Amino acid sequence: MAYDLRQMITEKKYIRTYRILTVILSSLLIILILSAWIRESLFSEWKRYQHEFIDIIEKMAESIGADRDFVGVEVGIREYDLQDLIRIDRCITCHLGIDDPGMVNVMQPHSAHTGEYLNDHQPQRFGCTICHGGQGRALDKETAFGRNADAYWSSPLLDQPYIQSSCGKCHLALFTEGNELAGTEIFRIGQQVFNREGCLGCHRARGVGVTVGPDLTEQGEKTKHEYNFQNVKGEQTVSNWLKEHFRDPEMVSPGSQMLKISLQEEELEALVTFVMGLARPEIPYTYYSVETLNELKGARNLLNGIQIFQYCCSACHGKEREGKNYNEYKTGVPALSNRDFLSMASSELIRFTVLNGRGTRPMASWFPEFSGLFVQEVDSLIQLIRNGRLFQSSFDGMKNRHGNHGRGQIIYHSHCRMCHGENGEGQVGLALNNPDIQKTITDMFYYLTIRNGRYNTAMPSWFWFDDQEMSDLLALIRSWGSRYSILPGSYLPEGDPQKGFLQFHYLCSRCHGEFGEGETGPSILNKNFLAVADNEYLYRTIAFGRARTAMFGWKGQEAGQEIIKENQIADIIAYMRSVMDKTWDYIYPGTNPGNMEEGRKIFISHCAGCHGENGNGILAPQLHNQDFLNAATNGYIMATITLGRTGTDMPSWGRGDEKHPALSGKERQDVVAFVRSWQVIKIKRWEYVTPLEK
Repeated sequence: MAYDLRQMITEKKYIRTYRILTVILSSLLIILILSAWIRESLFSEWKRYQHEFIDIIEKMAESIGADRDFVGVEVGIREYDLQDLIRIDRCITCHLGIDDPGMVNVMQPHSAHTGEYLNDHQPQRFGCTICHGGQGRALDKETAFGRNADAYWSSPLLDQPYIQSSCGKCHLALFTEGNELAGTEIFRIGQQVFNREGCLGCHRARGVGVTVGPDLTEQGEKTKHEYNFQNVKGEQTVSNWLKEHFRDPEMVSPGSQMLKISLQEEELEALVTFVMGLARPEIPYTYYSVETLNELKGARNLLNGIQIFQYCCSACHGKEREGKNYNEYKTGVPALSNRDFLSMASSELIRFTVLNGRGTRPMASWFPEFSGLFVQEVDSLIQLIRNGRLFQSSFDGMKNRHGNHGRGQIIYHSHCRMCHGENGEGQVGLALNNPDIQKTITDMFYYLTIRNGRYNTAMPSWFWFDDQEMSDLLALIRSWGSRYSILPGSYLPEGDPQKGFLQFHYLCSRCHGEFGEGETGPSILNKNFLAVADNEYLYRTIAFGRARTAMFGWKGQEAGQEIIKENQIADIIAYMRSVMDKTWDYIYPGTNPGNMEEGRKIFISHCAGCHGENGNGILAPQLHNQDFLNAATNGYIMATITLGRTGTDMPSWGRGDEKHPALSGKERQDVVAFVRSWQVIKIKRWEYVTPLEK
């Protein structure tokens, strides 16, 4: 009994304690509910703003003696239910004067919206947060602004100038000029900086560019929670992250390959604003401008070569195409305006490099299918680069000058003797003093060959020679032998290119190569050569050969079951003409009689210090690169070794200087043979699709 009594007393104590606690907690809960009710009813921020608004308009009415009834202005929550945008905005709960022209000079949050934006952006259709950011359902300032670092809100309220980035969501036409909008001045400056700095050379936006860096098409939709602020000083905002990243990419994003860009603070702010506006929000198409909608669908305006270079190439190759040396950038970037480069690089080499890129180097492929460029745009870019050759002479201008072979000797000694010999006897290049050459080559032939060069061979273009220099050089060449003479009674019948195809491959390809690219003989299906060689020149060379060379005359020779006559020669010439504009499947290396093993010794001795013993590139371009070796012919490599590259550390090994010995023609051929030995694959040329298709 005693035990039961004690247990009952204990239970009653617990029950009494629980009852007391229940009363206390219930009282606290009621107090809290009452406090929240009182706060919301009497002290809520939005109600205070609404009462302030009513007071302001009542005073304004009194000041002008107007009799207005404000009983109809009810205090309460207001909102826009924006079903198309899948959002609810309650901003007008506090911003009651947003569309009242009488509230222009009133302080926030009662002031009317600035400018004339609401004429085209009615709040009932667009709301507020689609442009301004912030949390539309909030009813107090702190929550609405969404800037509290401890709160998870994806799109905090935007301040100037970053609010201009919102215009890009619907109105940005990246590839359309003249699309100006009032109030987007800083945003447009940012677009100019973006284009000027060549950001599409590494990034992609609106379907154009490459992916060395991130695709920026939807960069503006990233929230601050998708960024790493570990190395960022200052505010943890998207705008500040972007600003610090542009200022020092490696510091903010360790391992980033992005180049530093030197910008004024105003330009930096503008670029940040623009990049934040690169977005593709999930909104109905009726909200987009026509130009923006077309770009997002891939139907944009064509860009010209200048625009493409600026947008896609200038970040690496320089705004003036000056390139970057190895002190600036670890892999170096070729100077596309370099006179020596332009004199040696064929359209085929440039096109192959643009379309294929350069493996293990930052040069990406700009093939239309990958880059988003149209075929015509790629062609216009290549043409822009090629147009860097500014010809300083004309044939008529040269003929009107009196040539002096003494001055010509100076020019020849500086530029030509390394390949053609001291007195035109030939070495790596053609023997210019050969009597058969002198008799069959016209002045026009000489002029165009010197001016235009013969691309994919070792003969560069001397496009910067003026009329007098051309005349002097021609005078020297003519002083070595007889002038051109017309073959008396020569007549060439019309040839059959199909028969010529068979004749060429039976008679000519053994020396000149199956595709005329040159093996033991020179390249003869070469566009530059065929453009200057008339049919009489071809006939005389094929029919009668060339003294002191392996080229003998085919006329009267027995080939198979027949004797070679004018008809067969005409057929060969017809075939050569028929393939003049043909694009072959590959860029064939062409002739080079060098010795690879000897070239290895010379390369290690003279070239490995910059290019690396294995050609991997240390302080000079990477030669052991399959993309390079498939684009560059033996002739291009030979010309580069011979003449060097002005403005770089690549010397002229044909001329030599105080630090570098002159290499003989044979030694240069040996080096070319060694470099060519690194090629282990053949890369087929890209085939374009029809114009304006990708």
